Amino acid sequence: MRWKTLEEGIQQLREVAVLEVLFGRGGQHDNDPDKVRCTGQMLWNLATLGPSQYATYIATIHPDNNRETVGSVANKLRNYESIISGPMQAQVSAVAKELRERMEEVTEEIREVREEMRRNSSHVAPVRVTGPRVRAQQPQLEREGTPHELTCGSFCVTMGKTWEAVEAEGIKKLNSLPGLSENPSAVGLLKVEEQRVPVATSTVHRRQYQTNRDAVIPIHKMIRELESLGVVSKTHSPFNSPIWPVRKSDGEWRLTVDYRALNEVTPPLSAAVLDMLELQYELESKAAKWYATIDIANAFFSIPLAAECRPQFAFTWTGVQYTWNRLPQGWKHSPTICHGLIQAALEKGEASEHLQYIDDIIVWGNTAMEVFEKGEKIIQILLKAGFAIKQSKVKGPAREIQLLGVKWQDGRRQIPTEVINKITAMSPPTSKKETQAFLGAIGFWRMHIPEYSQIVSPLYLVTRKKNNFHWGPEQQQAFAQIKQEIAHAVALGPVRTGPDVKNVLYSAAGNNGLSWSLWQKVPGETRGRPLGF
Repeated sequence: MRWKTLEEGIQQLREVAVLEVLFGRGGQHDNDPDKVRCTGQMLWNLATLGPSQYATYIATIHPDNNRETVGSVANKLRNYESIISGPMQAQVSAVAKELRERMEEVTEEIREVREEMRRNSSHVAPVRVTGPRVRAQQPQLEREGTPHELTCGSFCVTMGKTWEAVEAEGIKKLNSLPGLSENPSAVGLLKVEEQRVPVATSTVHRRQYQTNRDAVIPIHKMIRELESLGVVSKTHSPFNSPIWPVRKSDGEWRLTVDYRALNEVTPPLSAAVLDMLELQYELESKAAKWYATIDIANAFFSIPLAAECRPQFAFTWTGVQYTWNRLPQGWKHSPTICHGLIQAALEKGEASEHLQYIDDIIVWGNTAMEVFEKGEKIIQILLKAGFAIKQSKVKGPAREIQLLGVKWQDGRRQIPTEVINKITAMSPPTSKKETQAFLGAIGFWRMHIPEYSQIVSPLYLVTRKKNNFHWGPEQQQAFAQIKQEIAHAVALGPVRTGPDVKNVLYSAAGNNGLSWSLWQKVPGETRGRPLGF
């Protein structure tokens, strides 16, 4: 049965886990469905039966390390949903639309790129060719092979909001600076006026549903700690939203509140969070040698709310009603408000050049010392503003990072090793839904694949409503070829500017549609560098 909302999908996953327990399949013997190991087949079914915006992320979850449980997967999915809410929802929808209208999208991309590059471009006219001759019209690619495993750090969720860095030995680290907290529950208090936020247009009251018994003591302790810090307080309100305790991958619990009903009756707010694609393009133009990242601790909980806005966020635990005195997690406007206040603090402190996505900040430079000094100033600004920063969440200076699910080095973006391994290990689809899920997993990386639309054209044929599903030799060949292309995908960028930069757009028409590629070349280079396909 297909699921539309994330909670429906999680419920289906738990029902499958119950069957695993009852029938003892795969050695599953835990009586708690949340503790049942989540298998690859369970993840595959979850991805194929749900909305397309979740399929790509589900494909990044590794079931083979025996650490992923139903509970940990549910936790990750809720975190992902909170990340893509608001302005990110539009981006995910746009990506899905691209996959459905591939030919129209390719044509539009060619037109847009031509317009952007017209002042400084030499354009090779479209050449009508077919089959393998299309590649002959483009420069020979220098394949770099599969990116090596990161020696430090971890894989970051596709379109997620956190990133990790590959550290370099012998370099002074930003996490050695004074003022950073070693407390995993560190919470700051931003020195601003209490924020007046949009208030719901109607009262929302949802009863607390039954929760996991294992969560009662940890959540109770968490609420007491937040109350002592002034983050929550007891209240009496006509509003109420249910607590949804989430078990983290390390076994600890996270206090989350299900604000979906409240979000539906909350007035809109202009989004101020930088679009992820814009952030990627901006970083691609830097061609930096060193990077550092800073993650503010519990940034939402650091932002004070005006008293008249607090009642709508009420929740009940063990018969006592509480509400948030600070910006809560799970509310639709929290990312936008948080991003704007952090941005204002950095501008007021005249921070060095940086990029920011909500509570994560990245700086770059040509030397480790340059990056250290930039990061040091930003940390000082944030601490002075009232934010807390955990020592463990400060990375760098480092030569490599993973940002928004993409591996970055020297301003060049690459497909992370974990994503490559996940895609290349996929089995051939056996239905339209499975084919759509596979296309969703690879579609995000289409800019790295020459002639992507032509290669996957046979796969799209079997997903059309008017066609019956038939997986023939043509589909199998396309499936194998696109996985091979993913495994050896080229790095893109960096984007360079200046009067000596030559931008060349190649376009061609083949049997299965159009293709294009954009290259840059500067004096002294024997061949150009690809910016996208």
